[in-house]
Amino acid sequence: MKLEIYQDTPHDRDLIARYPLKDPTFTATPQQALAIAMGDPERLPILVIAGSEMVGFFVLTKHDDVREVGANPATALLIRSLSVSETQRGKGIATQMLEQLPAFVREHFPFATTITLAVEAANVPAQKLYDKVGFVDTSRRRFGQYGEQYILEKTL
Repeated sequence: MKLEIYQDTPHDRDLIARYPLKDPTFTATPQQALAIAMGDPERLPILVIAGSEMVGFFVLTKHDDVREVGANPATALLIRSLSVSETQRGKGIATQMLEQLPAFVREHFPFATTITLAVEAANVPAQKLYDKVGFVDTSRRRFGQYGEQYILEKTL
C-alpha cells in the first residue's frame, strides 16, 4: 500500500469516480473534497493505493486552514475527509495509511511537526483507531455537522 498525491489526470479521475463510498457519514466523499481542494493550493488530496485499486482517501491541509482546530499554521497539517473504500473496510487499511503518514509528511512537508484532525464524538470506532496509531486528545473541541468534535494531534 502507498500514499500518492492526487494528480488531475484521467487515471486519477477514474480512480476517484470508481471509489466505493456510498455512506459518507462523518466524512466528505472524495468528489466533494476534490471540488474544494482543486481550487485551494493549501489542500493536498492523497490517494491510498493498493495494487491498482484506490482503497482510501484523505486531504492534507496546511498553513492558515489549520487554525480552525487551534493548531499552529507554521508547524501543523490537518487531515480532512479521511475514508476507506467500503469494499476494503475491516482489513486494516486505515491503520496502515495512518502508520505510513508520518514518513510521507516528513518527505513532502518538512516544516510539519504535528498532524492534527477533528473526529466526531459519536464516531467511537475512529477515535479508537486514532488512539491506536498515536493520536492524542488535545482537549480542544469544536462543533461540526454531527455535533461535538474532539481535536486530536500526533507529534512527528
